[in-house]
Amino acid sequence: MAEPKFASGLWVLGQTADRFCSGGYGPKVSLEEQIRKAAQVRGLQGIEVHQTDFDEMTYDRFKQLLKEMKLVCTNVNTNVWSTAKWKHGAFTHRDPGLRKEAVAEGKRSVEVARAIGAPGAGLWLGADGYDYPFQVDYAKHWDYLLEGIAEVAQFAKPDIKIGVEYKLKEPRTHMSIGDVGKALWLCEEIGADNLGVVIDFGHALMSREMPGDSMALLARKRKLFNVHFNDAYREWDDDMVPGTVHFWETLEFLWYCRRTEYDGWYGLDMFPYREDGVKAADMALRNLRAMWKLLDRISPAELEKAQQTMDALAAQEVVRKVIFQD
Repeated sequence: MAEPKFASGLWVLGQTADRFCSGGYGPKVSLEEQIRKAAQVRGLQGIEVHQTDFDEMTYDRFKQLLKEMKLVCTNVNTNVWSTAKWKHGAFTHRDPGLRKEAVAEGKRSVEVARAIGAPGAGLWLGADGYDYPFQVDYAKHWDYLLEGIAEVAQFAKPDIKIGVEYKLKEPRTHMSIGDVGKALWLCEEIGADNLGVVIDFGHALMSREMPGDSMALLARKRKLFNVHFNDAYREWDDDMVPGTVHFWETLEFLWYCRRTEYDGWYGLDMFPYREDGVKAADMALRNLRAMWKLLDRISPAELEKAQQTMDALAAQEVVRKVIFQD
């Protein structure tokens, strides 16, 4: 199988802030400087952006910079969560005017993707969810969500893929599209060929999933459109360097990427709050490449034979030789 193609969200290389240090742990970084930083990461081939990034830069200047830096844009994500007007939702807002505006931002992401040559647009709908029991009419909530996503997917035909990224919580205590099952159901319910799912490794961990299992599920329906790599302790979206916490789960996920012949991009979605973004991205790619090579030490035939027994120790004997030499 071909080697993985790596990309990174530009936010990895920007100013990172949290709710305790809202001014950020480093100086503000312009969009142009983020692109230049991306070019410093060894082996990085692509970048992801948001549609709102183009409030700061023209399409022509962006494409010129990518050409100079020898990068491509792999995905345009839809920002409908970072301003106060979305506090009660975006695609599910009860105000039809704001709902229409949110869907228009999704379509804007598609327009940006077309203008700069990106193959896909992403919908991580962070504002769409709820915080308390009885806060929303769930049935109406799902109606609005399905209608809005379907409209964006229709607008994106035939050339742009729309990837729906799920997450359990944050910024809402309950995000509507909170796990792989809901994300896949939504895609099947809408039925658009160009609508699929984005797996964020840390989000899958938060939802108590085994990311490899989620990958295999989406592969059955050919609905895995993009991958975001990071690591986390499961309770929160820590967005750490891949392979630093959940080594075995990451290795298994890569195994299923290879086994299912996933040929899309492997993107970095990290928040190196107190670390240097270029160094963090460099380590992330080195970790992932090294783990990809480790897969060569696993015999598919031996693993399949062990898995047929359903004996956990038999399977572990096959894979533990990746790092243990006894």
